[in-house]
Amino acid sequence: MPTYLRVKTPVDGWIRIVRKIMSTGITRQDERNSDTRWLDNVMIHIMNPFDDRVSEIYPFSEKVLKEKYSTQLLNPDRLDFDYTYGERLNAWGEETINQIDYVISKLKSNPHTRRAVATTWDPRKDIQVDEVPCLNHFVFMKRLDQLDISVMIRSNDMYGAWPANVYALGDLLRYVSDGTNLMPGTITTLSVNAHIYKHDWESANKV
Repeated sequence: MPTYLRVKTPVDGWIRIVRKIMSTGITRQDERNSDTRWLDNVMIHIMNPFDDRVSEIYPFSEKVLKEKYSTQLLNPDRLDFDYTYGERLNAWGEETINQIDYVISKLKSNPHTRRAVATTWDPRKDIQVDEVPCLNHFVFMKRLDQLDISVMIRSNDMYGAWPANVYALGDLLRYVSDGTNLMPGTITTLSVNAHIYKHDWESANKV
């Protein structure tokens, strides 16, 4: 059953969804035989994504999130990985399409467009390999005087990864906002499978 949370900050969203999954989530094994507790189609709408971004009890520091996650989203270099989000967003496919440049250009030419979209899924590769992107579909949309981002995430580790995802998305939103002279607004994530792994249950129960 879908879940909708309207939250003030990333930390507020993290605390609320972790507690909800631990109290009401369904338990089952995933494709890799890992035990998870999960909810389906969890939408979290973050009103102030740049306030209270990282909890003191979250496993990773803000410095790590900035260097490892945010920077990577705008780096087209795949390095030695099967894929990176930076590669898929800034150098997609054999054509090396820079989708972030496209988004900025589209919004500058028509601020009311509904086509400022970027995607990471590549069916030419991703239906044949084991490591595939979790964050799949990025939509930027102007609302009043600000720019919002909505992201569809097919599979989302809500305890370990969601705060890092949201932190990086905030910096991506700020980058596109700067490029379009718009104020950065809200972040909405739709996590189709929102889960917490068994190895994190003990820590999650303390959130």
